[in-house]
Amino acid sequence: MAGLSITNINKRFGETEVLKGVSLDIADGEFVSLVGPSGCGKSTLLRIIAGLEEQTSGDVQIGGTSVAGQRAADRNLSMVFQSYALYPHLSVGENIAVPLKMRRMNTLQRLPLLGGVIPGKAQRAAEIAKEVAHAAEILEIAHLLDRKPGQLSGGQRQRVALGRALVRDPAAFLLDEPLSNLDAKLRVQTRAEIAQLHRQLKATFVYVTHDQVEAMTMSDRIAVMMGGRILQCAAPETVYDDPDRIEVAEFIGSPKINLLPVELSETGQVHLLGQPLSLTTGRRTKGVGSLGLRPEALFLTDRNAPLRGQIVHAENLGSEMFVQVEVNGLGSRITFRTTPDKRASLAQGATVGLDFDADKALVFDAIGARVRDIHSTTTSKTEVA
Repeated sequence: MAGLSITNINKRFGETEVLKGVSLDIADGEFVSLVGPSGCGKSTLLRIIAGLEEQTSGDVQIGGTSVAGQRAADRNLSMVFQSYALYPHLSVGENIAVPLKMRRMNTLQRLPLLGGVIPGKAQRAAEIAKEVAHAAEILEIAHLLDRKPGQLSGGQRQRVALGRALVRDPAAFLLDEPLSNLDAKLRVQTRAEIAQLHRQLKATFVYVTHDQVEAMTMSDRIAVMMGGRILQCAAPETVYDDPDRIEVAEFIGSPKINLLPVELSETGQVHLLGQPLSLTTGRRTKGVGSLGLRPEALFLTDRNAPLRGQIVHAENLGSEMFVQVEVNGLGSRITFRTTPDKRASLAQGATVGLDFDADKALVFDAIGARVRDIHSTTTSKTEVA
């Protein structure tokens, strides 16, 4: 296994600039997800790492060695695609064995009939069969080795694709939207299996997805990409709780973060709807900005509520509720999280007051950059029971 280093990668397709100065270091054994909306450049970056696409400029290193100009077949990387790319006429065992046969057998030895009389084939075939069986055992598909892909479920086909990648003993695993063809239940199960496989192998994984849940639940770090750039790369909890930019805050989190227009004064005071909030910033520049509040940062209150409005919708998920409120004076909705035991007071159309935990408040300036050094001017909060 090996670490990866991506330095100042740029990529153009004609006049379209797809990647813009992308740099990223991935440690040996680390699981890093490239996440972002469609068209942000994440799959193109993965294909450049794999050698399936050539960068316009910049460098890729595997284990400290540049692979510029090196063919994909010579980079010792295993890539798993969303389409699985299994051969329908071959059994599961034969599909997994394909990369080993291509690497260890010559053209004559790979022939189904003539190959049997070529010296050395029997020994190599036995070695390959042993490695295929080991990979199948790890992935719990040993009982499927004689079946054809058409006889398998989507989740089983995905494991076969992983098995084919596993037997190559690659420097790193590259996975491009591998769960996108699975139903919701299978996605949950398979992402747990991929995370377990990573822990077991202690291998380097680079995982591309547009699904933030996949990225949040499996990754050591998440690289959030938009417009051909990496906006932030950090641990999942850091990207969620401490985003560098408003675009990152908006993309990560479900339900989405609430963004409210605020004014920033020269004294550092933050104003919402013309009223000062219990927040000050270290920035002493007058201007407009946005106050970011996750649903869990808001709470019901009947004392000096900075936000009031009418309930327009409530979703009871059993263990928690998400309630949408049309805020007076804003003309927009915000969502807060609460518990189902409060549902009696959360009827549609009811007027409620909301406050927020200042320690969880995020402030962004007019261009979306995070305003740090936030201070609360209150010492306690009172939540409606």
